[in-house]
Amino acid sequence: MSERVRVEPPNAPPFDWLLNTPEVVIGRATTAGLVVPDSSVSRHHARLFQRDGRWWAEDLGATNGTTLNDRPLLTPTMLDHGDRLRIGATIVRFAPDESDTTDPGALNRQAARLRTLNEVHKALATAISLSALLDLILERCFDVLHPEEGVILLKDPTGHFKLAATRRLPGRTGDVLVSRSIVDEVAGKGRPALVLDAAVDDRFAGSQSLMMSGVRSVVAAPLSDAEGSIGMIALLSSVSVRQFSDLDLDMLVSLASAAALRVRNVALAEEAAARKVLERELSLAHDMQMSMLPHQQLSRAEVDLAASVTPARSVGGDLYDFVLDDDRLWFIVADVSGKGVAAALYMAVAKTLFRASVLPDIGPADVLARMNRELCRDNDQFIFVTAIVGQLSVSSGEVALADAGHNPALVVSKGRKPFTPEIPKCMALGVVAETPYRSGRFTLSPGETLVLHTDGATDARNLDGDLFGFERLTHAVEVNAGKSAPDMISSISGDVETFVAGAPPEDDLTLLALRYLGT
Repeated sequence: MSERVRVEPPNAPPFDWLLNTPEVVIGRATTAGLVVPDSSVSRHHARLFQRDGRWWAEDLGATNGTTLNDRPLLTPTMLDHGDRLRIGATIVRFAPDESDTTDPGALNRQAARLRTLNEVHKALATAISLSALLDLILERCFDVLHPEEGVILLKDPTGHFKLAATRRLPGRTGDVLVSRSIVDEVAGKGRPALVLDAAVDDRFAGSQSLMMSGVRSVVAAPLSDAEGSIGMIALLSSVSVRQFSDLDLDMLVSLASAAALRVRNVALAEEAAARKVLERELSLAHDMQMSMLPHQQLSRAEVDLAASVTPARSVGGDLYDFVLDDDRLWFIVADVSGKGVAAALYMAVAKTLFRASVLPDIGPADVLARMNRELCRDNDQFIFVTAIVGQLSVSSGEVALADAGHNPALVVSKGRKPFTPEIPKCMALGVVAETPYRSGRFTLSPGETLVLHTDGATDARNLDGDLFGFERLTHAVEVNAGKSAPDMISSISGDVETFVAGAPPEDDLTLLALRYLGT
């Protein structure tokens, strides 16, 4: 039958000891089962042992003798709950009742635990920082439970448990050790743990790190909430100094439960602050990206041109651009693989390369070849770009168009069905450095409009999962054929937006309309 004793040395914190063997020798020597840090105690002073299911006490001929309830212990005597042994200057209470209102020590310990819980709960209601809160918890635990070391671990973004706060008694040296087996049991599984003697505890008897550290008694509680375990609190001690109790564990579990809420709230607040900074940066990136696109009106009466980009996120990988070089109007619509910041950065590179590649006496296929060679250089991320590059002769309406794996172009005029000009389909940019590119030619008559788009139009889905598709896009181009280029772009964008009806965008949407008016 296991019982518990409370040991109260004269010059050291009190501690609890579980009687979980048939007998135990109490003394000052390290070979004693229960080591008492008291110079007035003999090396092997007294013995507690079981007989007929009851616990007995016996003096072992100690120099300073042993008393039981203030009477000399002369013969082996059976113990009752609450009995008090005096061994030297040390008091050993047999099976003390923490709820016993006649035991001033028990009342003091209960009051100390309540004060600790109250102080921590008050701190939680203030603007205390997370680090200050963790330090306060350990400080109060040391005041009440008297461990030798205390640690608090929190889960980092990678899912590993890292030291967030530590405390130890003066004179303790070396690294703070947290046994992996205890971390797995408490933080990993979300289970509190009370280890009275690690050497005989089946859960941790195989932990070499725990044995090597000299730690024998541990009380630990998980920091957890509805979303799972986020850390743990552990108090550690050698058995000869402090052995923890179930009531100690109850207090630590209560502290951990209260602290977990603040830890999670602090983490959420930090995430919200970081998200706010990120949103601001993305907003600035969006404005910068939009500023890179052409905003000036084309100053030629023969041509009516308009375009728009609608990123699926704050920033995207679609682009359009145009350059007027005397009688030649260069234009491009392109789509970088992927979405977000990485695609936006690559979009800026592709736009810069387009402008740098537009030279006198070359055609769209040459521009694509120049862009491709540069985009293939150091492309470790294997990002590719689909693009259509065109060149319009403003005086004649003749168009040269080259297609690098992009969506088909459409040509439309009022009263006629849209058609797709026959343009050679070539490989996307950034895949193979020496890819050959070819262009096709056709002529726009006055009133005809060339429409280019990215797959943010055709791949747009509504809430039922239906695609807008190329057929709907062709119809939208047809019904808006007689409009100006800006009105056509606005109407087609509106048709796509009406179709998706609030569903999140699948991809960036870019449209370009080039209406030839003639000389």
